[in-house]
Amino acid sequence: MNFSSKEKKSSEEWLEDEASRQLSKIIHALNATHTMPFQCIWLQSDIGIKYQDMLRGMESLLLTIWSQFKRNNISKIEHQVMTWYGRQKRSQNNILSSYYLYQERLNEWANLPEVKSYGLSSNWSDYLLFVMAVEKNYLSKVSSGAISMLERERKAITTLFLSKMQMLYIAEPHELCMDFFSWISPFTQESVFLPYNEDIELTQTKFVTFNKFRMEINKNNQWSLLYDMYMDVLDEIARLKR
Repeated sequence: MNFSSKEKKSSEEWLEDEASRQLSKIIHALNATHTMPFQCIWLQSDIGIKYQDMLRGMESLLLTIWSQFKRNNISKIEHQVMTWYGRQKRSQNNILSSYYLYQERLNEWANLPEVKSYGLSSNWSDYLLFVMAVEKNYLSKVSSGAISMLERERKAITTLFLSKMQMLYIAEPHELCMDFFSWISPFTQESVFLPYNEDIELTQTKFVTFNKFRMEINKNNQWSLLYDMYMDVLDEIARLKR
């Protein structure tokens, strides 16, 4: 095993710190997918399913070896990682195959005419923006007038929804997989290929509020405060779709 590039931390410290950081993102994201305040159809799509499969796959190893850190048992950790890695390679639903299908479906999605009309590209943040603002959901039905709701109830549901979607934004698939496979590479002595579409310059569209919201979610660290802007986006899109 080679940990020489991991700053000045001991191998045990680096492994434990990385596992803790990655687990925090993964657990928060998985919890968010299971506790949305209303049904999110996209979580049952190929992109949503493979995203969750990736998270669960990484979580399984990180949780399995967590107890070994307190015992400073690197040899036991190495054995568990290699056993898990061998099983992963032979699994039909392994992390890499899930990632490749996720990326394939994301590229297909980005080439849909409706997606192009909003100036979106094949990256995770744009996909989340689309399912939040463009695809029909409980809140967009309120904005279109299909469902009536008290303002205080709508605000409570919306702020909760935004906070949970931010957990998914933070747990970006490419970054998570890169960090995870880098974390196990001292044991496996292998690197993996993870295709990724670089972010492109934001394209301005006729959806003025949508454009502003897109920029804001990429720099704001507390989405729950974006309630008013998000409502404006839903109202704008509902008007233009009539």
